[in-house]
Amino acid sequence: MDLLGTKIIPKRVGPWPFPKSNKPRIDSFDEVQISYSTEEAVEEANRCILCPVPACVKACPVNLDVLNMMRNIQEHNFEEAFRRIRETNCLPGSTARVCPQLDDLCEAHCVLSKRGDPLSIGMLQRFVSDWSEKKGQYENPITQQQTGKSVAIIGGGPAGLAASDLLVHYGHKVTIFDNHKKLGGTARHGIPNFHLPKKTIDFEIEQIKQNGVEIRNEITVGEQISIEELFEDGYNAILIAVGAKNVTPFMVDGMDLKGIYDAYEFLIQLDKMEIYRLHDKITPFKIGKRVLVIGGGDTAIDSARTVARLGAKEVTIMYRRSNKEMTAYKFGRELAEDEGIKIEYLQTPIRFIGDEKGWVNKAECIKMKLGEPDSSGRASPIPIEGSNYIMDIDTVFTAIGRGPNTFLQEKENIKMEKWGGIIINTETHETSYPGVFAAGDVVNGETLVVKAMKESRNAAQRIHEYLTKSDIKIDLFKKYFDERYLRKTK
Repeated sequence: MDLLGTKIIPKRVGPWPFPKSNKPRIDSFDEVQISYSTEEAVEEANRCILCPVPACVKACPVNLDVLNMMRNIQEHNFEEAFRRIRETNCLPGSTARVCPQLDDLCEAHCVLSKRGDPLSIGMLQRFVSDWSEKKGQYENPITQQQTGKSVAIIGGGPAGLAASDLLVHYGHKVTIFDNHKKLGGTARHGIPNFHLPKKTIDFEIEQIKQNGVEIRNEITVGEQISIEELFEDGYNAILIAVGAKNVTPFMVDGMDLKGIYDAYEFLIQLDKMEIYRLHDKITPFKIGKRVLVIGGGDTAIDSARTVARLGAKEVTIMYRRSNKEMTAYKFGRELAEDEGIKIEYLQTPIRFIGDEKGWVNKAECIKMKLGEPDSSGRASPIPIEGSNYIMDIDTVFTAIGRGPNTFLQEKENIKMEKWGGIIINTETHETSYPGVFAAGDVVNGETLVVKAMKESRNAAQRIHEYLTKSDIKIDLFKKYFDERYLRKTK
């Protein structure tokens, strides 16, 4: 096949969409996705036709230099390929694993999909990142001359890490304050080891620390120390990047019964226990034989796959809309179904029923049909009268969404939207508190890791200009897309 005179290899290397471990999955928390070999990586990279203006880079929130990554893999120059990735992405191995590349990101825009499979960009990014880690050839971007300015970043998740990486690159002193023992935010605590291994994010955070970012763990800003005290300690600017931690409650009768848990808190607790390391199925949660998970996002999928590994025999995900409206990554859903998890669409519980000891043991559910789009743009679910039925259950996990963490803005009287998001000046990312900026999920609500990183990098750029009193406002998209590719083609 040919596209614009270039020979096209239509099928990507390995199984679609990525190679998987042959080990029994639900017996282990080991990673499911496995890496390409060197030969496979080069073969897959050779499918790239090296578009002069790559649509894949334009679709990447952090504008990762896919074009030159591919060119260098083709030439077996993996060290330089890694430099191209690391230029705009401080969590290359992590994002390679968790980004839904085929859901309107890089791979969805690959021109090869016009004639066959899109290029396996995520797998190749993973290969290069893993190669760099194994070879010990992990290089951080060169740090510019020290400015003498200091920035405090509140929150050590992907948004805070990405902002710290850019600010350190510009020569500012950066300290991250986080209320957990370990950094990583949702990427660490909310994504199970079989999806994103802890060793990967541990390694990448260690490199950020070695590049000069100071870490202060187990400190809650607004409780142990105030924003005013941070300024008094010499910080010239502050970035709030505390993410989306306030879970959305599921409001039906019977929610006060025992055996009903929040799925996100469940994943966080298991991570703190390092359940993936101990391979211990004893947890503070009662995991019965029949588990019901309510929700349609990645947290619902991850928690369902987790309880299957903890011994549940029948795991059902219930979502009130159809497969089309489900926000969870398509291939995460397929992996869940491969592992024996049942997904019921157009249904929802309307009340829970308990036994004489107060433990949930039944759910009354109702079937739904789709109506007109609601405020989210998705078709609204409408109950079908008379379709009620009872199902037997032992445990329930709710995963219907999370909103911004509102503790700090409430404590410090920072203006926020009614739904909790911090209000910012969209051009500068500055909040109503002078010198305090905000970015990521605490502003926009729950989103993809890489999109939170994009917003926080934009905020870091504005903070840099604020600290240096620069009249030149740099657009990172123009810097890492237009100037890389459009100028050359012109």
